[in-house]
Amino acid sequence: MKIETTKILSSFIFKHIDSKEFEEWIYSNENLEDELGNELYLELVSINFKDKDAYSKVIDLLEDRINLGSLHKSEIIELINQIDKKTIHPLKGISKLHRLAELGYLFLGRIDLIGNFGEQGKSLVHILDASMDKESQWSKLNQIDSNFIVDLKVIKNKLENGSIKLTGESETYQFIGKQYKFKE
Repeated sequence: MKIETTKILSSFIFKHIDSKEFEEWIYSNENLEDELGNELYLELVSINFKDKDAYSKVIDLLEDRINLGSLHKSEIIELINQIDKKTIHPLKGISKLHRLAELGYLFLGRIDLIGNFGEQGKSLVHILDASMDKESQWSKLNQIDSNFIVDLKVIKNKLENGSIKLTGESETYQFIGKQYKFKE
């Protein structure tokens, strides 16, 4: 599968593009059937993307064909890079990392700002005032947790050197849903 195709598929999986945009891409990609194979392609184009279950159906089709561990790893590293360079809004970056932690990557939740984001960490939303410019927000975040970016870089290094390996495997639990596995 071409890297461009993998990126679009992962963009849909990670909800970076919506169903309408994904469906338009499917029908406009002339080589998609060759890349995916006739059977998978036909299953994909038979999905009604207006259906509320469309996302789950796509995941079910593609999950075994895409290395989600590798894609999650890329997403985490990219988010850490954006946070390190301060090219992403602080709350948006932390929120995305928190979402990944909730998918089962609990090593991210060991960093208080990420792990507590859904609980008492909601106060972070009030501390970072919307009227503050981005630099002021990053400065305030640094006051709250001066080791935040350093801790993220440690995780990035562990992902890159294989100390933390995202397996791509998952298990579904009754109350928390699908949880992806990692080895540390």
